[in-house]
Amino acid sequence: MSEHIPAIDFQPPPARIRDASAVILVRGTSQADREVFWVRRGEKVSFSGGYYAFPGGKVDAADAKTPIDGCSAEEAGFVVAAIRETFEEAGILFARGASRLDAAKLRSLREELLAGASFAGILERERLTLDARSLTPAGRWLTPDIAPVRFDTRFFLAVAPEGQEASVIPGELSDGGWIHPGDALARWEAGTALLHPPNHHAHATLAGFAPEAAVPRLRQPPFMCKSHVVSRIEFQRGILFYPLLTPTLPPARHTNAYVVGTGELAVIDPGSPYPDEQAWFHERLQELMDEGRTLKCILLTHHHGDHVGGALDLSKRTGAPIWASAATAERVPGAIGRLTDGQALTLHGPRPMTLRCVLTEGHARGHLAFLEEGSGAVFAGDLVAQGSTIVVDPPEGDMGVYLESLRRLKGLPVRTIYPAHGFPIPDGGSLLDQYLAHREGRIDAIAKALEAGPLSLADVVKRVYSDTPSFLHPVAERSALASLLELQKRGRVRPAGDAWEAIA
Repeated sequence: MSEHIPAIDFQPPPARIRDASAVILVRGTSQADREVFWVRRGEKVSFSGGYYAFPGGKVDAADAKTPIDGCSAEEAGFVVAAIRETFEEAGILFARGASRLDAAKLRSLREELLAGASFAGILERERLTLDARSLTPAGRWLTPDIAPVRFDTRFFLAVAPEGQEASVIPGELSDGGWIHPGDALARWEAGTALLHPPNHHAHATLAGFAPEAAVPRLRQPPFMCKSHVVSRIEFQRGILFYPLLTPTLPPARHTNAYVVGTGELAVIDPGSPYPDEQAWFHERLQELMDEGRTLKCILLTHHHGDHVGGALDLSKRTGAPIWASAATAERVPGAIGRLTDGQALTLHGPRPMTLRCVLTEGHARGHLAFLEEGSGAVFAGDLVAQGSTIVVDPPEGDMGVYLESLRRLKGLPVRTIYPAHGFPIPDGGSLLDQYLAHREGRIDAIAKALEAGPLSLADVVKRVYSDTPSFLHPVAERSALASLLELQKRGRVRPAGDAWEAIA
């Protein structure tokens, strides 16, 4: 991402909302032995890859047509999807008659379903009957409109039936198993297991309440509006995620502001210039301060407008200073250039957190990332993004410096990367590898294209960026120019009038 480019006027609409279901599967009769079955989404899954969740997925058209007792026609699709997904992802089948099937038969039916067989057909052939009363409704959650994929998800609570063993088959899931809710929360606190709000809420509720007492609390989660969208997202303890509408480049429509800390707080990149967004964000901060937290500072990764648009307003509202690198502070009113490479900032609180500044230029002069030393979380600004690449725009943007910044961050103990655009990436090291490979691949592809003869910048983009939508070609030209300038430094190409040519 980068600052808004006037030639780019397209803004993608929010993703279409899809119906989905998830099942909070529990076992154990006492709080001490109570466990929940969770799964880890595979890293390559388009949404929530690497996150821990509960068995579940989208409602298929066939789900609403599958016979089920004990619920209305309007609810049937959600309940059938919940039962089907639990069987697919955990191997647990909630159906009357399933008790007469042994483990081998259940495994065979599960493999048949995963291979594409009709769930309704399997049930009819095996004389199995679905009953909605085997699941208890446990809340409704709607994915915020900043997500690339959106779900209107019904959650259900269910006790694992005796005689059936839950298991994960690798594929869309990379891992899974039974865990005590308290242990899941400990991993969330440490940043080793990222949880979306409904999953965190379920673990937090079941850690303190028996399933039957937990249901009312599961159905009424905190910080949720009437449209079932939650206003507080905390993927790991002490890191709150607030996407704010900004004038940025597509496919992004928002820039993420992060609030870090459990007592003293730091706000990173409050970027929205829009008064309504600024007021909403201040209300969220006030909620935290009403809980006894204090705002210590506002931190900026770099000077681009979609990262700093609300910084001065927030500073005036709260009295918190704006801290940045010297290069950034030169270009942002009200900012103090006190942050230097390697400097550490400690945020005191119940769980102290230390942010270390890491100079990561290439996209912008003075660009900083912030490494949270306790968990390996990195607030990467515009060094990387989720689901897209970053614009390197000369003359300030420098591809060689940018690649070195990626390598520098790669050498640190990075776990989760929190980008300015998109959702957090649990396996940050792999993302950095992908970025490095992608950029070097583009550079080599440009050099190879020029071997056939000189090309203008526009023709380079047409040849090498054929996988990029045409409306983004003005953006691609900027990064292509940065790659050509890097190739020139490496002695592989040179300007030839209005074109570029390879050096034999």
